[in-house]
Amino acid sequence: MLAGVAEAVRSLVAGLTFAVLMMPGAVSANDMAAPLNPCGDAGQHAAAPVETPKVMTLKEAAAATGMLAKMTEATKLAGLDDPEIDVGPLTLLAPSDEAFNALPQDIREKLLAPENRALLTDLLLYHAIPGLYPTERLLGARVRNYTVSAIDGSALEINKRMKTGEIDIAGAKIVRSDVTASDGIIHVIDKVLIPPAVLAALNAPPMPEPALIAEGDQ
Repeated sequence: MLAGVAEAVRSLVAGLTFAVLMMPGAVSANDMAAPLNPCGDAGQHAAAPVETPKVMTLKEAAAATGMLAKMTEATKLAGLDDPEIDVGPLTLLAPSDEAFNALPQDIREKLLAPENRALLTDLLLYHAIPGLYPTERLLGARVRNYTVSAIDGSALEINKRMKTGEIDIAGAKIVRSDVTASDGIIHVIDKVLIPPAVLAALNAPPMPEPALIAEGDQ
């Protein structure tokens, strides 16, 4: 089922025009209730209307963290920030800017190359978990080591450190947790998670240029 959702996302992305750089970022918006008008006689003055707090989207929350510019760039580049893409609430494992900068330069350049857009999409889907997984839920599991499924169906291993309360996800540490948004949760992690198939494709030797056939050989 999750693989079908991921395939639907890939199909939609494939039909989009080439975008500029991207990805999410978000923190819950601050509650901003309007103060009551000062008044000596409460009977003469009605209270000012109270504004409904605006909760940011994942994209807005990611930007508000100040830590996810590279992720936002990658998301835009892959076309995954398109408003038509809606797969329900998500838990995003968002690599920090430092995590992206730590990638080998050749891997970074290949991921951002236009011809590798499908690989970039697969990498980003590997960082998205359907549903809401706040740290309380991750820590509340009865076992210390277990797996959750990413949106593409891949298993992500969760390791809990009970003494410190720290959580490792697929070898990455959560450096900022529970950034909440209207459509999900962001956990900022210290490492870019690269699916094995994507890594193999990025490290594969370039395909040889097709040989030209001389007219006399035809």
